Amino acid sequence: MLALLGGLGTWWGLAVWVGPLLLPSPPEVLAASVQQSGRLVEAATYTSLATLLALCMATLLGVATAVLSWWSPAAGRALLPYTVLVQVVPIVAIAPLLVVWLGYGTGVATVTGAIAAFFPVYSACATGLRAPSQDLVDLFALYRASRSAELWRLRLPAALPVLLSGLRTAAGLAVIGAIVGEFVGSNGFPVSLGYLVVYAARSANLGLCFAAIFAAAALALILHALIGVAERHAVGRWYGR
Repeated sequence: MLALLGGLGTWWGLAVWVGPLLLPSPPEVLAASVQQSGRLVEAATYTSLATLLALCMATLLGVATAVLSWWSPAAGRALLPYTVLVQVVPIVAIAPLLVVWLGYGTGVATVTGAIAAFFPVYSACATGLRAPSQDLVDLFALYRASRSAELWRLRLPAALPVLLSGLRTAAGLAVIGAIVGEFVGSNGFPVSLGYLVVYAARSANLGLCFAAIFAAAALALILHALIGVAERHAVGRWYGR
């Protein structure tokens, strides 16, 4: 609480010092949030939908790629350059191309969010699939378990804790990717948080701009917390959490 109050006090002091044209004060942001609450709720709903779709897409593709890489090491070596490429290519650079291919709307935000969230999911799942000890692997081999049985009964359960941890990171990146996609791929119909940030900044309405930024941050925190709850319920008792 003291840290929160200290941060608000520092922000307020800086806002008074530099002026409202450069930095709005907390009351100005609160007033803009109340005044534009309808638009903010609509924008947050739209961005939340795009983020959830992006996270689901990244999870499916990341887990599938990790499983394929484990199942076939040759396929894993062939896919490795592409997984790294997805991680290092700037989303801002490809977002305009996605607008050309997909048009304005949810598609661009969903794809950019999925691109941003893919690598943490893939990396976590690939690491988790290698987590079982050699003794357990030898035990499955002793009982002549098939590769499918080893995957479903040993590898994937062992990967679950690491995967959920990776999903917490991916959730925040999915929000960032969706917002970046909305910077380029949203024309305001329907309104989105990314569009509100750009629109408010260009209109010098920094109160609304900060309100939209805080709404995006709140969305990322909510997703992070929800995945944390799922992690505690799914694997917490195994680790004494």
